[in-house]
Amino acid sequence: MDTVGLILGASLAMLATSVGAAGVLAFKKVNDHLYSRIIAFSAGMMAFSAFEMIMESHAAVGHRMAVAGVLIGIITFAVLDKLLPHTHQLLLGSEMPDTKRKAALLVGTITIHNIPEGFAIASAFADSSALGWLVAISIALQDIPEGMIVSAPVACYGATRKRAFLWGAFSGLVEFIGAIVGFLFLKFATTTTPFALGFSGGAMFCVILLELLPDALQTENRHGAVAMFIVGLILAYSLSILIGF
Repeated sequence: MDTVGLILGASLAMLATSVGAAGVLAFKKVNDHLYSRIIAFSAGMMAFSAFEMIMESHAAVGHRMAVAGVLIGIITFAVLDKLLPHTHQLLLGSEMPDTKRKAALLVGTITIHNIPEGFAIASAFADSSALGWLVAISIALQDIPEGMIVSAPVACYGATRKRAFLWGAFSGLVEFIGAIVGFLFLKFATTTTPFALGFSGGAMFCVILLELLPDALQTENRHGAVAMFIVGLILAYSLSILIGF
């Protein structure tokens, strides 16, 4: 097992996520048109990623376990959606703004999605250094736009650019931790990774359909939002071909 390679490979993926998240720092002001396009573009990229994760889960464990993972992901999202405002009220004594709730759900879903990616890096390095670097570099390339997928919508939902960047970088940190934990507990990690993929895919589809797309399409510029959703979908597909996923 290449422990040094694992740490370097996981660090590369974490850095790539932070680089993508840093793109939000270029935003000066988010008007309605830019808002809807950013949200729609992010939804398009997320939709392809969610579909790929569900297909990988199906290929690894069959349709029953994959569907179970997706359903539990959907149920978990629905429960969090209901509990978040009440928990906020209980802990802080004030109502949770809708935009803050959306941002929290988005960050949480993408962060959960990064855990199985960390496990994938761990599994690859446990097999061989060559496979480990192939998987780590492939995931790092994918993580650059994913960092932006987290930070850009969070900025649109009212967070400062600095805080949006930090949330994007945090999702990469979780991936790094997932790689280290997966490496230490490899047998457990490899058996749960396919289920985790289905789980996060289901949760991501909920975020897309219930939060991102309704927000993107409620502005007057619906055609532009739909076009950006398609652009995000195509770009994610093109990246998957480029890196061999």
